[in-house]
Amino acid sequence: MDAKICPKTPKCPIFNGILKGTEFTETYLKLYCEAGEAGRNRCRRYQVAEKVGMCPPDILPNSSKSVEEIINSMKSAGLIN
Repeated sequence: MDAKICPKTPKCPIFNGILKGTEFTETYLKLYCEAGEAGRNRCRRYQVAEKVGMCPPDILPNSSKSVEEIINSMKSAGLIN
């Protein structure tokens, strides 16, 4: 796989689920998934997954929630310890 492309892209629920086939798909891919390390460092989904191993399927790459807020929500929902 190209080093510029996020390794999580093929299985990302955003592009296989809630954004599949929408006008936002290409924009998100270019800004986050295909923008190398800089894109991954901006992607909230990638940041959360790197910390706890997963990210809820409804979190967008540009979520206004902080990584800590997302992780706390996951803990409250019983998704992680």
